[in-house]
Amino acid sequence: MQKNDRTHFIMANGRLRRDANNLKFDRYDEEFNVISSKPLPIRAIDEIYIMAKVDIDTYTIAFIADNNILLHFFSPYGSFRGNLFPNTSNSVNKSGFVLLQQLRAFDDEKHRLYIAKQITKGHFLNGANNCKRYEVKFDIAKYLENLNSAKTINEIMASEGAYQQNYYKTWNSIIKNQRSFKFTSRSKRPPTDKINTLISYVNTRIYNIVLSEIYKTELDPRIGFLHEPNYRSLSLHLDIAEIFKPIIGDNIIFTMLNKNEITTKDFKTDSGRIRFTNEGIKKIELKIIKKMTQQITIGEQKLTWRQVIRREVNRLKRNIVETSEYEPFVLQ
Repeated sequence: MQKNDRTHFIMANGRLRRDANNLKFDRYDEEFNVISSKPLPIRAIDEIYIMAKVDIDTYTIAFIADNNILLHFFSPYGSFRGNLFPNTSNSVNKSGFVLLQQLRAFDDEKHRLYIAKQITKGHFLNGANNCKRYEVKFDIAKYLENLNSAKTINEIMASEGAYQQNYYKTWNSIIKNQRSFKFTSRSKRPPTDKINTLISYVNTRIYNIVLSEIYKTELDPRIGFLHEPNYRSLSLHLDIAEIFKPIIGDNIIFTMLNKNEITTKDFKTDSGRIRFTNEGIKKIELKIIKKMTQQITIGEQKLTWRQVIRREVNRLKRNIVETSEYEPFVLQ
């Protein structure tokens, strides 16, 4: 399921193991007998998504880390469960100077507030532009005004909550199939209906894509500015993802639902929880991969969406290190 993206998905039970200087995936049958083996070329992969029961030994884990490959783990219900990320001498994120500057920016109340406001502004504008493209009225002025007047991170989060609540209401004017995918309220952990299940899954994928791109820069993913890092191990990817969720995630959802690429048949209920079928996950993943390898023109450059995200992280780094202005990416 790679399709020119350096991402690999494991969606069957089995074993991931080192084989000389490559990886191999041995697929199990229902009695845990190996029924097939597939080589995974180590130099063609940046990250692996594990969405089934997979055995991995410490020898293989060390080999994966040495090759700067991220592992993302999901539950059988499609819920994100955690990451295994490289922390070796080969890792990119090794600049003590950048780390110190990032910590100083976080501790500087004025600087942190500035970054948090700019990220949230990007979120607001990209969501409003979605409404504009679908010719749905959405008054963003009052939300930007509330954001500009915010004096604390909590006030920024409050303005974001008010914005998001009303932005989601516009989805019922964008999504055609209101019988099966009418949005009523946002629910998580677990999602209570199909539209929330779709939102949670796609958002999680955006978070992990952003995290992967942060690891290719010198910024530390543990130190966010909008989302508090105190009670979670990683938070910067949650910040950057706010800018790109409307552009990438929301538009994938709108397109797939309005073209009937995802229907009620792609969901099932398991132990009272709504989850995707394997076929549904494959459809979404192919769409995400296609989107992430799509190129857009910025100035004189043609960049994939992954490169746009990495560019955004580096632009934020320049603000942190050089105290230059930071304007979030807004898709016109």
